[in-house]
This record gives sequence, C-alpha cells and structure tokens, in this order.
Amino acid sequence: MASQPKNAGEWREAVRPILAGINRYNPEKIALLEDYVRFQSEEDVYDFEANLALMKLYQFHPQRVSDSLALHMLVHALAHLPHTHFLLLTAVLPVSLHRNEDVERVKELHALLESCEFKKFWELMEECGELVGSKRGFHAAIRNFICGVVQVSFQSVTINLLTEYLGDMDENMLSALVEGRGWRLEGDTCHIALQETQIKPKKILAKIEMDSVAEILASAATRRYKNTV
Repeated sequence: MASQPKNAGEWREAVRPILAGINRYNPEKIALLEDYVRFQSEEDVYDFEANLALMKLYQFHPQRVSDSLALHMLVHALAHLPHTHFLLLTAVLPVSLHRNEDVERVKELHALLESCEFKKFWELMEECGELVGSKRGFHAAIRNFICGVVQVSFQSVTINLLTEYLGDMDENMLSALVEGRGWRLEGDTCHIALQETQIKPKKILAKIEMDSVAEILASAATRRYKNTV
C-alpha cells in the first residue's frame, strides 16, 4: 500500500492521475480525495479541481456522502470569491445536502456576498461562525473580496461605511488594511482612488485649415452633381 502524501506537492501528484482520466468517476478514489480535503483544511491549501471531482463522486454515490467534508469544500470555495467555484460545486451538490441546514446557511452567506449585502453577511456570520471555524484565513479572504468590490465601486467612502462592510474591524486592523492596499485615510473618509491614479478625460483638438474645408465641400458637391445627371 502506497504511503500517504505528506505535503501539497505530493498530494497534487497523487491526485493528478485521478483528475486526468476515467478514475475521476471511480468510487474507489473517494477515500483518497476525502483525505486530500482534510489535508487542505489543516494546511490552508486549496485545490478546486480535486474538490469538484469529489463532489461529483458524492453526486453519483450519495450513500458515500460526508456532510462535514462537503461543507468544508463549500466554505473553501466561498473564501475564493470572486471565482465561480462555489456555484460550480453547488451545481453538482447531492440531493441530500440540499436539505442540510448548515449547507443552506453557507449558501445564504454566498448570496449575501454576491449581492454586496456585507452588513447582513457579518450579522449572519455571528450566528453561524462555527461553520467556518475550521477554515484558516477565512475572514481575511472575505475581507479581501469585499475590498476588491469597494475598490471598483468607490473613489472615496466614509470610514464608518467601510468598517461596516469589513465587519467592524478595530482601528489598528483598518489602518493596516488601508495602508496595505495603498488607500488613504483623511478625517472620516477613506480615499480609495488616489488623485494621481485617477483616469482623467483628455480633450483632443483637431485644427483644420479653411482651405482644406473648402476643398472637401467642393469635392462633395461635385460628386453629388454627378450622381444627379
């Protein structure tokens, strides 16, 4: 019996033949892929293709479904927005998991993020934070996604609103985040797009001599006359 992979590189080598061939649909590979999901949770690595393969196997073999591991995969995918990994996983979700209360809550978290209902997202997180407790770096990943949305939506935003979006961060955490993204705090405002990086419209003036205009008009008139005779 082959030894268990010990690091991310060995795991990727171990699952590569499964993902590339007919073994992708072999139920005997479920146990190995499940161990890989556990490894991802413990070591803070992520392999969407392997997770998708396992979810599809769960779909074809519902008697083998592990609710907890399926939930792990959904939480990992949620932390990788704006990629569509979460939607792709839910598209092949086994029927039994559609009735799972924890899965439904994670789906609700996803819907709130996609609709930019960030305040409601953090409120729901307070109620079901234990669902993502095993995912290291989850909060940082979600805040990174939210910052991306803010950056393409605002040139400036009030600090109160930004703090609300980011889940009521304390002052030190907010300052570190703002500095890391190259934003600027000024009074009660956070400037997202700095003045020197804003795209400014540019006027383009074309100078045409009157002689040139006369030639163009004369040429047009000549063509029009020829077309009428």
